[in-house]
Amino acid sequence: MLIALRIALYIQVLLGLGRFFGLVPNQRIWETHISLGVIIAFLALLALGPHPRLRPDPMRTAARFMPLVTLLWGLAMWQDLLVGQTMTMIHMLLGLISVGLVERAAAQQKRALQGR
Repeated sequence: MLIALRIALYIQVLLGLGRFFGLVPNQRIWETHISLGVIIAFLALLALGPHPRLRPDPMRTAARFMPLVTLLWGLAMWQDLLVGQTMTMIHMLLGLISVGLVERAAAQQKRALQGR
């Protein structure tokens, strides 16, 4: 499940950057960005939950909930509650932070499960 989350995050980054730079003008493809955000938030909540072989870690907890924060920010933008390029840049920054935190959590989990 963790690998699916990681792949979905990178697809999401590509869709978001494509939209920002005008490479994704198709509305149907853009709706995929929104749907994928919901899937990512759900996967993060499941895949990064407590694990019996990992000690509790605040960064893992942040990785678990950061995609949800990014999703909520994006939904507020979609509903025109947050408008402007500054809000878009913040959303993009939140997304990149999500990717970094999830990658960190994935690496930590991989090391712990390999016994290192």
